[in-house]
Order: sequence, then structure tokens, then C-alpha cells
Amino acid sequence: MSTVLHRLSEEIGIEESELVSQGVRAYLRSELGKIEVQLYALCHKYGIKSIYELERAIEKGEVVESDVLDDLMSMDYLEFEKTKLKNLLRAVK
Repeated sequence: MSTVLHRLSEEIGIEESELVSQGVRAYLRSELGKIEVQLYALCHKYGIKSIYELERAIEKGEVVESDVLDDLMSMDYLEFEKTKLKNLLRAVK
């Protein structure tokens, strides 16, 4: 692997460490994009903009919690992963 990295580094004219950093950032942004697409789809399904709006709708009785529980849990997990990826992206920069 380091041979390939070294060759790419020379071909592109970028330090190996910078090449790795850019690759990690690209990967993290790609994963973040996938999560945001999933969150958007879930929000669109309920006509909301965030998990907080869905929670408010449950509290107000506009939505039955048992009907949306799976999606609510998915959104909560996706929000956690989104935050984690954003923090990792900040750390890599």
C-alpha cells in the first residue's frame, strides 16, 4: 500500500501525508452526504425539517409515537453519526 501511496504522491506532486488527509476528508464528506440524504428522506416523509419537529409533533399529539418510532430512532442514530462525522472532519482539517 505504501508503494502505491508513494507512487501516487510522486505522480500527482503532493506529499503522501497530504494525499492521505485529502483522501480521508473526501471519504468523510462522502459518508456525511449519505447520512444527510437518509435524514432528508425521513424528514420529507413527515413534512418536517428536523428530528426536533417530529418530536414536537409527537408531544402535541399530531403524530402517534408508536407509528413513527422506528423512523424516530433511525433519525436519532443518523443525527448522532452526522455529528460524529462532522467532528472527525474538523479534526482532519
